[in-house]
Formats: sequence, structure tokens, C-alpha cells
Amino acid sequence: MNYKNLTIKGKTDGFGCQYNAILSGMAFCDKHRGYRYIHTPFSSVSHGYTSKEKAEELNSFIGIPDNRHGKKIHISYKYMSKVFKNPVLYYDEAFLEKIRNYYWLNKKPVKSDIVVHIRRGDMHDKYCYRGQTRYQSNQYYNSIIPKIVNQYSDSYTIAIHSEGEFKEFQDITLGWHKSITDRVVWKLGKSFDSNCRHNLISAFHDMVCAKVLVQSKSGLSYTAGLLNSNIIHFTRGNMSMGQKIPLKNWRII
Repeated sequence: MNYKNLTIKGKTDGFGCQYNAILSGMAFCDKHRGYRYIHTPFSSVSHGYTSKEKAEELNSFIGIPDNRHGKKIHISYKYMSKVFKNPVLYYDEAFLEKIRNYYWLNKKPVKSDIVVHIRRGDMHDKYCYRGQTRYQSNQYYNSIIPKIVNQYSDSYTIAIHSEGEFKEFQDITLGWHKSITDRVVWKLGKSFDSNCRHNLISAFHDMVCAKVLVQSKSGLSYTAGLLNSNIIHFTRGNMSMGQKIPLKNWRII
């Protein structure tokens, strides 16, 4: 059988969005006979991973092998819109297991209970995308985190990942019961700093491993949700391509 070799390349944004685009190409080829996915690794990724060395760190992190050697690329896309428009069809359990196996090639399990992602760094309260705000306020998280946390065991730890200084998030916990605040661990990274303790890689891995993941309007937490086989709470209202439609088993906030 003659295959058309398809690759995904050309996106220039952050890790979550570029990884999501790659997965859309893999999923498309997985479902369409006559297409074969050829992986083009990251060459530059925004938010602190623009150098060749840092991009290679992310390539090793996701575990997908570079299989271009000796193969002609027939088709190149930035992403597959058909997959983004119907992720439930393409991201079935067999495909998700495939990409999870790649991901876990170089990882060791970590213990994570509830992980909350709060998108900051490049996001602020005036930021809009296609007329829709992607910023979720401290007041929003002050309300929804206790509602979600109270659905699960009171022995679960709560890790909150974001970027910035703690003083920017203090009012999130106002009015919370001590039984919740005592379990919270703040894991705050620094924008464009890939060498800080709670960097993009550690945050993403924590989200993948979580027993319960609370997503933000973010390609990073959306893609982590694809790899996470546990409970996902999906944030309604994200209008970004490839992030606005949840999988069928995700719980809508």
C-alpha cells in the first residue's frame, strides 16, 4: 500500500499548543488509512525553550521518536483541524494509550492527588481571544476549587501550578476552611525561566500524574488531560483551536 507521509511542523507558540498540534497529526494518521505520521521534533518553543538545547529537552520529554530518516514528506500541516473539531472521534482509548506509552518511556511515576492549573505568565485580565477572555480571575478559583476539592477524599493533597509571586494569588484562599488550606502546596514558576524549580516540565508532569486535574484555558493543561487517564475537570469557554472541545469522560466546570 502506498502511504502519504504526513508531518506536523511550523507552529511557533508554546509547548502545550505545539504538542497538541503534533498529537492531532498522529491521531489523524491513526484513523485514516493511506496516511503515515512522520514526526518532526520541536525546533523552538516559546516561554523559555527557544534554544536548540531546550527544544531537545522537550523532544526527549514527550518520547516520540524522530522517524524522518530515509522518508519523503508528502504533506505538512501546522495542525489537523478535523481532529480539533472532533477530538472524541480521534482520541479514543487505543490512541491515548499509544501516546501515553511514548510519554512514559523516560518518566518515573510521581504521587499527585488534586492538581490545579492557573494560567498566568502571558495571561492578564485584559487579554482577549476572538472576543473571549481567557483570563480566569482569582475570584473564579476562590469559588471553584473548594467545590471540586470537596468531591474527593479529605486526605488528597492539592497542588496549584502557576507563574508569578505568591502575593498575586493570596486572595484565592480567602474564606476557605482550614481543612482545605492545610493541604495546599503552591508550585509557582517564573515566566520564560526553564531552569526554575517549578518549570513547565515539572508542572506538565504533575498534571499528567494527577488523580484529579483541574484545567485552565490553556493548551498546556488540555494536552496534559489527554495523557492523564484519571479524572479531568474541563473549563468551559475556551475558544482556542484544539482546546475548546472536551473528551466525553471529562467533567465540565
